[in-house]
Amino acid sequence: MMTGEIISQKKSSLGLGVNDEMKIKNVFLATLVAATVGGIAVTLPTEPAAAAKYTALKTFPKAYRGTWYTKEYKSRLNITAKKWKETDSSMTMVLNLHTIKAKTGTSSWIYAEKSSNGDLFYTFWPEKKHPKLSDFYGNSFHYRIVNKTYKGKKIKALKAYGENDSFAVFSYRTKQQSKHLESYHG
Repeated sequence: MMTGEIISQKKSSLGLGVNDEMKIKNVFLATLVAATVGGIAVTLPTEPAAAAKYTALKTFPKAYRGTWYTKEYKSRLNITAKKWKETDSSMTMVLNLHTIKAKTGTSSWIYAEKSSNGDLFYTFWPEKKHPKLSDFYGNSFHYRIVNKTYKGKKIKALKAYGENDSFAVFSYRTKQQSKHLESYHG
């Protein structure tokens, strides 16, 4: 007996019509596609840091702008479109955002990028004329907007973190929130 004859005998014993055969084929194909796509999704390497794309910033993103407070350092960070002003109990530091199109810079200039996952990175301006993009890599400061819970409500917090999340310092929109919520995670 041929394979085709076995299949047709099975079809006739099950009482399947043409529409039922099409449904079975469609289910079989859908299962095959799902298994194939699922298998590919599982086996693909996921390295978000390597896959992230970076965009130079002309202004700081609106989500980062405003005043942020940190309890332990008694500091206040005020971010505007082009300024980063950090004040603690002993000093105030004002940094100005610039793109690398500028030929020279000063110690108060920074260069910032935003990654495709929304993280913000900034670096101090290198001490040389006509800097290249590679001159800005090295000591960079990492920031991310995260969600926290305060009195049962979700709030935004600014997370300053080290490479590979080795530590984190959190800042909040109000002094009250900064007094009650975690400010350092190591």
